[in-house]
Amino acid sequence: MHHFFLFLFLLVFLLPHETSYSTAIASGGGDLCSRRCGGTTVPYPFGFSPGCPIVLSCDASISTPILPYIGDNGTMYRVIAFNSTTSTVVVGLPPSCSRSVPEARRVLSGDNYGVSSRTGLFLRGGCSGINASAAAGCSVPMGVMSRLLRTAQCVGLGNDTSPAAVACVASRPANSTAAVHDQFLLWEKVEKQKCDDVLTSTVLVLTVEGTATLEFGEAELGWWLNGTCADGVERCAANATCTDVQTPGGELGHRCECAAGMEGDGFSAGDGCYLGES
Repeated sequence: MHHFFLFLFLLVFLLPHETSYSTAIASGGGDLCSRRCGGTTVPYPFGFSPGCPIVLSCDASISTPILPYIGDNGTMYRVIAFNSTTSTVVVGLPPSCSRSVPEARRVLSGDNYGVSSRTGLFLRGGCSGINASAAAGCSVPMGVMSRLLRTAQCVGLGNDTSPAAVACVASRPANSTAAVHDQFLLWEKVEKQKCDDVLTSTVLVLTVEGTATLEFGEAELGWWLNGTCADGVERCAANATCTDVQTPGGELGHRCECAAGMEGDGFSAGDGCYLGES
């Protein structure tokens, strides 16, 4: 009988710890941050539980992470790709003629992420402000704009449905290199256009050959963690470097990046850095 009660004691007090450990492994990034959405695992510091530094929502039916804010008309903004090397996330921004500028800013801006300076926004509706498209190096052929307007079904929504009535705003020319304090879209430039809606967006992508191409219907978000590298709040993993970054709000944040030739998210609380398959 003594051995029986000893067995029950061990079962009650040891089994929960074993279960928690298994859950932590499955979630990725420790038991405080669940990084799994259906069959998809996202890189740290992203995740789907309150313990994650940057919390996303999850559409488990299609194993797809989405931004936590839903548009006024119920639009969900799905994450297309993560890039730990550049500390960016690409999200879909389908053409729409009913997405106001304030709504777009609210959806695409979080406590720890913002629209990158490689993203250009196409605006429509009113646009009575100063057109900064030429100065920003953001111009698109009329044929492309016509297709975007048709896709968004803007016909019949006013007198400004021609391609010429669409303003394009980007933060820097396509061939420039952003400084540490110039990595994010300037919403002040967007608001100066005095347009009603954000039609869609495009992301400047450099191919392996070094040529520039534009991906329409997508927006790139740059992210950071709070505090500077000197603060050591979120520690970088071994074989990773820490870089301070000035956030859109003017404060300093930081990022971790694995050394050249290594893969991983760069954080000690995540997957760290490791040699990829050759």
